Amino acid sequence: MLAASKCPSRTMFLLLSLAFCVSSQAQEIKHVDLSVVPQRTELRHPPMLPSEGSDGRHGVGAGYGGVSVSDGAPDRRDPHALGVYLLHVAPTEINPTEAFAVDFRVLNTGLSPIELPVSANLSDLQPSDESASFSYISLALVAKVEDGGGPFSAYVELYGSPDHEGSMLVLRPGEWVRVDARLKFHTWPPEPISTHLRGDFWLRRITFYPHPGGEFKEVQNLYPSATPTPGIPVRFIHPTPSAAPDVSSEP
Repeated sequence: MLAASKCPSRTMFLLLSLAFCVSSQAQEIKHVDLSVVPQRTELRHPPMLPSEGSDGRHGVGAGYGGVSVSDGAPDRRDPHALGVYLLHVAPTEINPTEAFAVDFRVLNTGLSPIELPVSANLSDLQPSDESASFSYISLALVAKVEDGGGPFSAYVELYGSPDHEGSMLVLRPGEWVRVDARLKFHTWPPEPISTHLRGDFWLRRITFYPHPGGEFKEVQNLYPSATPTPGIPVRFIHPTPSAAPDVSSEP
């Protein structure tokens, strides 16, 4: 009888010890506030070159731009994983034409450290020579509508480059970064709806090639495992008739 009574106590002790070890290793290591100051995301390119017009006189050469995307798929064997939690949304009654506040937690839920961008300003990563190409990492933090009849979401991006000290951060398993932001939807459910917002992300390596009068971007999607996170209940109210949604697609 005595042995039987000790067994549950020992089991409980081991469970509590394990929980304490996990919680003691988990910690917030950085707070990024994007809700106050606008982000600087403009990138420069050389001016357009003069070109010879059809009448023989010099005119202005037309600039052009483009994007190529290298896609792939997640690998279940990859030990790198992220979970993006929505800790707080305000207001929870959302007029989709207006900005709303979101508090994200970006948690390393994997088994290996992962390096993430943490800079608010993409412009700071560009070399002083506006004609020089450069690469950077982009992390989009997404508030995604779970049950809205379409892929409705709002997001904010963080940027980083190994060439710029402090713009990248190594996140070890159990560590997280908290990010405050104000988001706005570009498309939204056509009718009032009660639903949930859930955190999501995408991670990309981008190379920017400036040229006279334009630019070209080479995008490589990266696929750490995405850990599902719980949603926050919200309600979309019907916007005013004059506020037509922007149907342009996300990058």
